[in-house]
Amino acid sequence: MSNRKNTMNNDMDSDKRRPTVPSDQQAVPTPPAPPAVSAFPERSDYIGNAVNDVPTQVSETGSETEDVAVPRSRVVSRVLLAVITVIVLVALIVAVVLLPLPGWLVDSAKAGNATAAKQVNQTDLTYYCPSRMALSDNEKYGDSAFQASEGNMTSSARYSAFGSVYEATVGAVTNGSEADNKKLSGGDTVDSASVKTYSGSVDKGSQAFETRLLAAKSGTGAAASVASWATDGDLKGLSASTCVAPSLEQDFLLGPTTTGATQQLSVANFSAKATSLQVQVFSTKHGTPLQLSTGNIVNIGANGEATLELSAAAPNNEALFVKVKSKETPIAAVVRSVEMDGLNAKGSDYAVPLNAASKKAYLPGIAGDDDVTVFARSQLDTDLNLSWVDGNGATPAKTQHLEAGKVVPVDLGKAPEGVDGLEASAASPIDVTAKVTQNADSGTDFAYVSPTGTFDQTAVVVPDHTEGALTFLNTSDSETKASLRGYDASGKPAGSKEITIPAYAGMSIAAKDVDQNAVMFTLKNGKNVSMGMRLTQSDVTGDKLAAVAYLASSALEPRNMQVWVNDNAGIVR
Repeated sequence: MSNRKNTMNNDMDSDKRRPTVPSDQQAVPTPPAPPAVSAFPERSDYIGNAVNDVPTQVSETGSETEDVAVPRSRVVSRVLLAVITVIVLVALIVAVVLLPLPGWLVDSAKAGNATAAKQVNQTDLTYYCPSRMALSDNEKYGDSAFQASEGNMTSSARYSAFGSVYEATVGAVTNGSEADNKKLSGGDTVDSASVKTYSGSVDKGSQAFETRLLAAKSGTGAAASVASWATDGDLKGLSASTCVAPSLEQDFLLGPTTTGATQQLSVANFSAKATSLQVQVFSTKHGTPLQLSTGNIVNIGANGEATLELSAAAPNNEALFVKVKSKETPIAAVVRSVEMDGLNAKGSDYAVPLNAASKKAYLPGIAGDDDVTVFARSQLDTDLNLSWVDGNGATPAKTQHLEAGKVVPVDLGKAPEGVDGLEASAASPIDVTAKVTQNADSGTDFAYVSPTGTFDQTAVVVPDHTEGALTFLNTSDSETKASLRGYDASGKPAGSKEITIPAYAGMSIAAKDVDQNAVMFTLKNGKNVSMGMRLTQSDVTGDKLAAVAYLASSALEPRNMQVWVNDNAGIVR
């Protein structure tokens, strides 16, 4: 039907287009037009044109309408444009991913030259408080009359946290649990007058003192100390030490390792990771490290302690400089020093790590009538100048040449009356420690006095059953004023004093002169003042024995570090 209909329409159109012939002329027959051939066997909306291949649209009534032809060149140009667009988009994506953005598209850094600085403050503090003084070898050999004995050794320790403190606890370094930890108690305010404290002993082992701060600021921090004493046995006398903060390297200047003298290095690792220690020892004979008979590597387990007998590792030396380096984690260390002459006790004390070497050092805590020997060392050849410091200033005592790397003992004899400390200076950085010895009717005792740094605020605490005097040295060339404040055993304020120290001079104040009950002390505005405390013990002196010890002050200043960040686009490549 469709083909027939189309044929009829074509015939009708042909009749309409055929010219009209006049009646007086004879008509010429015209051959019939060929029937239109459909492009499809069924009805289709479009029929191809055989002449120019232009599609012809057929209406529902059968009429045809011819569309406008699209040139072939236009089709080709559109295809090319699409391909080029895809290529450009792919290239842009690759450029954005792989290449750094232009500077005008990136925010500039706050600091100049695309460098930013960030200050990081430490708010968790840890200290190592060593166990009571002990013999390196307490095994029993031979007749009981000739056996070494620790006698009636007694110990005491005090732990204090000042200022803005969240919590402070004390627990065993090894084999302890958090449930056994003791919590410090006291003031609940967060100002500089607030003190949390706890007092105990170190008879059963070393203690870990941990403090969590609410804020890192001046006047906030912690201080702790231990003491042990005996009136009989081979450890007669008094020994004391401030508690030590961990670090990756700690250095010591020590006395002799000759017959009768022992130097025991004790190291604590508070980390959950084991570490290996490298121990270097320098002597009075050599400026290079000694080959230790016990080896120079010490392994220490996680949350553990280890010891090294330096007297066995480097025997027969008049003095030692010991450098302890940890490869993995910070460590804290002290040295127990014991001296004997046959069956006669010659004293004992703890040696604590030195401050960084400097060209000038101040040692408060030396008193008149002390026998003083200074141990000094420098990396370079230099001359060491030593001066006594009293209330009038500094008086030259002795000059000694130091050979590079070697430890040099300097005998200063007896300290003059009225002396408060010692000043040491050199053209090159030096390490220095003083060994002070006291004699009594029934024996001798000694103490190590190490240099003390100067800070705006510092603190020192006194263990129970001991007493002593505070010593101050002014390290500046002008008169210095500072505020001294005392606290009792519960952390409450107990007396205060405003002190004035002349330029390069010293001063000593008995602890009881601040307040009869004062056992903890802070110094404010003391950025030019070096403070320490000389200790004694009444039970020991009551038996006509010598009792001398020294405690260095602890800084109540924030511990911080500057972290620098540099712009480096190469990091993300």
